[in-house]
Amino acid sequence: MDAKLNLTKRQLLIGWGIKLGFSTAFILVFSQYYGNGQLYGDAYNFMNDSRILCEFGKTNPVEYFKLLIGIANESVLFNQTILSETNIWSYGENGDFINDNRLIIRINSIIHFISFGNIYTHAILLSFLSYLGILLTYKTFVKFMSQPQLFFFLLVAFPSVAFWSSGITKEALLILALGLFFFGLIKTFQRRSLINFIIIAAGVLMLLFNKPHVGLIVLAISPLLIIGLFTNWKKNVLWALPTLVIIATIGLTYAPSQINLLDKVSYKQKDLINMGKGGIFFVTDSSFCAFDYEYSQNFEPQQNKKITVLNETQGEYKLFGQDNFHSFTITPSQKQFDVYLIQPPSLSYIPVTPINYNRTTLFTSIPEVMQNTIMRPYPWDPGSSLKYFPFISNLLLIGFALYVLFNRKKTRSEEKYLVWYFVISALLILLLIGWTTPILGAIARYKIAAEFLFIIALCMQLKPVKNEV
Repeated sequence: MDAKLNLTKRQLLIGWGIKLGFSTAFILVFSQYYGNGQLYGDAYNFMNDSRILCEFGKTNPVEYFKLLIGIANESVLFNQTILSETNIWSYGENGDFINDNRLIIRINSIIHFISFGNIYTHAILLSFLSYLGILLTYKTFVKFMSQPQLFFFLLVAFPSVAFWSSGITKEALLILALGLFFFGLIKTFQRRSLINFIIIAAGVLMLLFNKPHVGLIVLAISPLLIIGLFTNWKKNVLWALPTLVIIATIGLTYAPSQINLLDKVSYKQKDLINMGKGGIFFVTDSSFCAFDYEYSQNFEPQQNKKITVLNETQGEYKLFGQDNFHSFTITPSQKQFDVYLIQPPSLSYIPVTPINYNRTTLFTSIPEVMQNTIMRPYPWDPGSSLKYFPFISNLLLIGFALYVLFNRKKTRSEEKYLVWYFVISALLILLLIGWTTPILGAIARYKIAAEFLFIIALCMQLKPVKNEV
């Protein structure tokens, strides 16, 4: 028995075996099912861009190191070197708050030095980082659990969380970041030390530069726990906090544009609707341009990720630094533009209510948002046959929630604060995802942070198994 984790070596090995199984499944799905023998989607882009960084690092180690720590002159390097061949390193240059692709690209570029491009090596190492996050989460909260083994294996093997956190995706780093943040935060409640603050900072930075929306939410809601600690976990304070969260959420829709919730959600939803419908996206000297995919024959891709316009085409543009798109018609010319993305329509795109900077619509769409994020995809929804796996995963989580509802233990005041923290954070994550994302396949992946938090909250309320006579 591992005294520090309260798990046997056999249980730890079984957990790691489960992670390896899901890691293999991830590679097979995104290379054989979707990719015809080669990686597909984000996993391909992460591998491709990180390989290019690694090749650059072999001949320019000093500049590569500067690139890793974020002090390189990127405007020069990515125009005049092999780095210009990257696909998504510059994603986010159209005005997004943080480019959240770069952390995983940097980490994969380091792995390339020992993997020689073997995709299984990358998946296994990222799975290990995810497993470390699971162990940190387990160690942090096991003292609150009446069924610790069930808690451990749900963290490891819950289908959607296990699949997406066991591949070459940002979700693997997400689980590690959450584990670090929770471990450091709860440890700091017990004993304030420099190492605990360093662990918290590492978790926060990983969250903000990997999954900013998750990081901002779990960080913003964490004062709930701090208030609980300094009020000795008083119940009357706890019941007032959800009201404050609602008031703060509404207040953010009146905030300055840089942090305005309504503006950010409307812009991101418009962006993802364009992605879901598919299209031709490129940038000019002053704007970001979008055209329906059905007009793809009106454009001609060039070498070095450039594109030219062959025929007059109706589309939309957005000036840099602004959020609103405007209709316009582009005329043919020999001028070459930088390609942002050429995207076929998504198989799992669904129509959603456009927020379009309308505060009333933002809140009246919440029932639709919750249905899309908690229940869907339904068997009759658009998408490939793989949609049945997230559908089953949704049913499992709902079924487990109902089971806990009828098998709840009497929770202590501190546990109530923790449960509220996880539930409120998870619901806010689901809201952001549902407001902005009209692609069911993307929702299934993005929401694993919320599912992870729900699992912790549910297990914390589960009563112990009765000993049989």
